[in-house]
Amino acid sequence: MAKKIISPGQQRVRDAFKAGVAFLAPLNGLVKRGYAEMAKRKNSLAAGLALGYLLKVAIRQEENGPVVDPALVRLSEGSLPGLYGINIIRYADSIQLTHEVPHSRLLDADDQLILCAYQVEKGYAYVNEQVWQRQQGRVNVPIPEGFREDGFHLYLLLSDRKGNKYSRSKYLGYSTI
Repeated sequence: MAKKIISPGQQRVRDAFKAGVAFLAPLNGLVKRGYAEMAKRKNSLAAGLALGYLLKVAIRQEENGPVVDPALVRLSEGSLPGLYGINIIRYADSIQLTHEVPHSRLLDADDQLILCAYQVEKGYAYVNEQVWQRQQGRVNVPIPEGFREDGFHLYLLLSDRKGNKYSRSKYLGYSTI
């Protein structure tokens, strides 16, 4: 059987798909939770929705192939309102996020905050293990000993207390020490 010849366009699409899958792989559990509500509504897979969005919006073609722009990636999609007045402080052993706490919104005060610190080049991510709520005005992610010199892409997600509904994830930038 003769080997099928792939056109340059097909090869670009395959390379973009590989880059997208590689980018989302360390974040798989977070993406599944963040897109679960939308996946149920659309009768689809959460990872497929996240990858589809990434391929449409966050892939850039460069000379050496497709590159994922971390600022355009979404780790969750939902209807919960986001945060305002965000301030990020990077310590040697942790990353802390503080935000404004409006007193008029008592209904969503128990929403949970998830801060994800993602090191793309080395392929690992950290999220806060302790539960932080919106009303507390902050969230902290400890960085383990051997990884404190690394820079991280930071993403913020919010979920309701049961973890069923999520906000649209927010890219907070690249953090270095």
